Amino acid sequence: MPTFVVGVPTAAYDAKAISARDDLGELQLTTEDEPPTPTGKYRRWLPVRATAGDVRFHYGAAPRIVDAQTRNGPLFDLRSEAGGVIGSGVYFIAAPPGDETYRLSLAWDLSKVPAGWRGVSSFGEGRKSELVTSETLAFSYYAAGPINSVPEKADAAFALYWLATPPFEPIGLSRDIQQLYTYMSRFFEDEGAPYRIFVRGNPYPAGGGTALNRSFMLGYGTDGQTSSGGDTQMILAHEVTHNWLRFNRGEHADTAWYSEGMAEFYAVLLARRAGVISLDKFERVVSEHASDYYTNPYVGLPNPEVGKKFWQDPRAQRVPYGRGFMYLARVDALVRAQTNNKRSLDDLALEVLRRQRSGAKVGNEEWVQMVAETLGPAAKKDFDAMVGGERIEIPGNSFGPCFAPQTVTERPFELGFDEYKLAAVTGLRPDTEAAKSGLANADEIVSMSPIRQSKEDPAKSMTITFRRAGAEHTVSYLPRGAEVVSARWRRVPGVPDAECNL
Repeated sequence: MPTFVVGVPTAAYDAKAISARDDLGELQLTTEDEPPTPTGKYRRWLPVRATAGDVRFHYGAAPRIVDAQTRNGPLFDLRSEAGGVIGSGVYFIAAPPGDETYRLSLAWDLSKVPAGWRGVSSFGEGRKSELVTSETLAFSYYAAGPINSVPEKADAAFALYWLATPPFEPIGLSRDIQQLYTYMSRFFEDEGAPYRIFVRGNPYPAGGGTALNRSFMLGYGTDGQTSSGGDTQMILAHEVTHNWLRFNRGEHADTAWYSEGMAEFYAVLLARRAGVISLDKFERVVSEHASDYYTNPYVGLPNPEVGKKFWQDPRAQRVPYGRGFMYLARVDALVRAQTNNKRSLDDLALEVLRRQRSGAKVGNEEWVQMVAETLGPAAKKDFDAMVGGERIEIPGNSFGPCFAPQTVTERPFELGFDEYKLAAVTGLRPDTEAAKSGLANADEIVSMSPIRQSKEDPAKSMTITFRRAGAEHTVSYLPRGAEVVSARWRRVPGVPDAECNL
């Protein structure tokens, strides 16, 4: 299991924390730490002798202690909430290595907890038996305690679970997600498959979402926001899309362009096709993706170098989202043009899924071969340019005939310090408006303007009240960087809505 994964620490057991026995009695274990990867640090537990018969392990983990100073990140850790616990298995489960499939039997012992407690997971409620890999066991969600759910029926195929009362109406949220999931599962040839949503709060003003095995966790902050700067509806669509669109070959740093880019692309595209969002919102969202790409300070950094910065700088973490979206929008447009609209990115995305479901491994190499079947040698050239950080230009026919690319200039949003830790100023970047305003590292943030408002309105100032040496101060500044050449999609005048077939 990892001792540290994508910026989040785990229970990180030492050799003595796990006891083991087999048919010969007690089995001593030693540990071996693998070299760190861009996404984490992994530890193995090894027996000092050959095993005999079944091996049984026993270990325990306490929930992670978090507070207002905890840095925001993927929702992997196990936390205490409303007297119960909620988190992912990767935090506390030491699982068999490799990609072998096992018969998993999962059961909850609730004999020593208060009456009314429930035990649920990404697999459903109560005792479960599944054929899965150990990675699936680890990358699933688990919760136990006084759980509430929509619907109330135990073990529904589609359900939303929460412990503490969230700052939004969960019934409506569940209905919206289910409508979109139903459409998406039909598109991805997976109709009727189960899906579950878990909700929990953060003790700091930042939220977000993380998708795992047929499920995702939605986090909200002390300010009631489910993300520090995004559209909650599109965040949910993005996370649900992760259920299908990811490679099963290659390291995260090398394939994040696909998993994150595809999620961005199909979250907005399928939301529009399903009638969940309007054409106006579609235009706004795809233009935001273009802006996210062109204004990122790491826009020209090659993928391997970006991967090294993923969990050090949130701006680097955003690169695969914008870069992947722009590259895939380009591939979609080129394939449509080459085949006179007989093929599109849809065909490629579904082909990846079909190959994976048949047991094949698909990664970057297989992807390029698939695209080359339609675009020829240009497919490899375009892919290498994307990986190398070359600027991606929007083809004129992308999202046509209703939308056309338009070159613009803009000042990118620049908060000026770490967006993952908003209880205090950390990682203050010199020469930013935040630094010029008088903010300093370690200033305790008492209140601040909503980040989303400042991101959406280029003229909106950021007002921050902070505490330093026991005294409160307030500063205002325009959270924008130097002007850059960017692009947008704009509606083509005169084309009726009925012809906007996406």
